[in-house]
Formats: sequence, structure tokens, C-alpha cells
Amino acid sequence: ELRVSGRTVLLGRNGSGKTTLMRAVLGFLRPERGRVLVDGSDVTDLPPERRPMGYVPQTQVVLPMRPVEQLEYFARLHGTDWRPVAEQLGLLGFLEKRGLSGGERQLLNVATVLLRRPKVLVLDEPTLNLDFQNKLLVLRALRSINMPIIYVTHDPLEALLVADEIAVLKNGRLEDPVRNRMREWAEESIGKFASLYAELLGLE
Repeated sequence: ELRVSGRTVLLGRNGSGKTTLMRAVLGFLRPERGRVLVDGSDVTDLPPERRPMGYVPQTQVVLPMRPVEQLEYFARLHGTDWRPVAEQLGLLGFLEKRGLSGGERQLLNVATVLLRRPKVLVLDEPTLNLDFQNKLLVLRALRSINMPIIYVTHDPLEALLVADEIAVLKNGRLEDPVRNRMREWAEESIGKFASLYAELLGLE
């Protein structure tokens, strides 16, 4: 049993069952046993589009719009205000920008999903294929989101930076979640590495 109320990271190696579990949670796969509940409501038999979940996949979605146009379009579609979401995720500085970096593009995708007002946000290795700086941009912004999050990764350092709790998947079995007591250490360590990275690449 996995109860998600904060930022829960599902950590596991390739082939551990992360994708299968996510497909069941999102409704793309019918579990053989067990149920999926959101806010106490059973959504096990609902199709993906009717589940109150927001999903951000590994592959980035690129639409032929400027960021502000994309946010305005989906805000109208869902009857929401895009400005608080854009401000929360640090998007205000590149609303008119063309040629977004990978991290900026992924944050735009997260913002677009949040405009749907989901009750749970599911992120499947959202920093895969991002360089170090863009990865940090996404990871730090995600900590500003105040809703239940299921974050799937194979990277233990990512898990320590994001998670309130970490649940390990091993050979298809889900271990009991443990509280993340190392976030401060992870942030301090990654900060030192970020400075070294910037120095090596002449970014400072």
C-alpha cells in the first residue's frame, strides 16, 4: 500500500517495475488486484482522461506556440489563471522566449498540466536527458508545488533533492516509504557541485 500526501519518490533501477506501477496508477493498465484511490474516491475503473491526475512524461511535449500563448490557451480551456502557476514555477522571465532550454520546456509542460487543476501530479523521470543545470532548474522548481506528487526516478540524488518520502521498487515489489532526512545534505552537496560545474564550463 502506498499513500501519497506530499512529494513521494518511487526509486528503482531499470526493470524494477516503475513503469508498470505508473501505468496502473494512471489508468493505462488494469491492476490484477488492489485499488487506486484519489482523495478517498475509487478511480480504479476510470479511464485515464477521467482521473483527476496530471501526468508529465519523460518525453517533452513541444507545441508550435510561444510559452505565453500555450499557457493562455490551456488556461482558457480549463477555466484557470495561468499567472500564479507561471510565477510559482519561475516562468515569467521567458514567456515570450523562443527556443527554450530543455529545463524551461519541461517546466512549461508542468505548468500546462497544473492548469488542469489535478489532485495528484505524476512525473515519470521528468529530467531524463536534461543537462545538469536544466535538471537543477526543474528539481528546485518542483519543490514549490503544494500538492501530492508521485515522482519516478532511478537517480538516488534526485530522490533526495525532491522527496518528502522515498519508496523503493525492487523486482516488482514496493518497499514501505521512508522519510527523506537527507534533503539538506543533498542540497548542500549539489550546490557545491553546481559551482564546480559552472566554473569548469566558464558559466560564472
